[in-house]
Amino acid sequence: MSGGVPIDDEARDDAVDVLGDLVEWELAPQRWERVDAIVVSLADALAQGDGEALREATAELELTGPVRITRIGTNSLIPVPERTLDRANHLVHALGRGQERQPQEQADVSTDGRGGDDDGTPAG
Repeated sequence: MSGGVPIDDEARDDAVDVLGDLVEWELAPQRWERVDAIVVSLADALAQGDGEALREATAELELTGPVRITRIGTNSLIPVPERTLDRANHLVHALGRGQERQPQEQADVSTDGRGGDDDGTPAG
């Protein structure tokens, strides 16, 4: 972990929320380029375990989202590009796996030292 602040559940939840909203956005192509760069920053922060960078990128992504007023003469708005959507989806799954890791590790430990019988049912 390179950042001084670990990634907590709140930071993960906030990032997942804004990434989930992204699929409904319609932005100018130049704004989508910025969104894509921020999604890459989010992935880098997650990979490095940097909670502060994850929060900063999440806030930046929220601010880059659609605004109510569009200027006259602006480029037409388009839905999320496929590349950005794929990156966001992968990141949502990666963020979710981080939350699931701890309960799964605890579930794999039984009191007698044995796990299940590999068919999904507990050992008995």
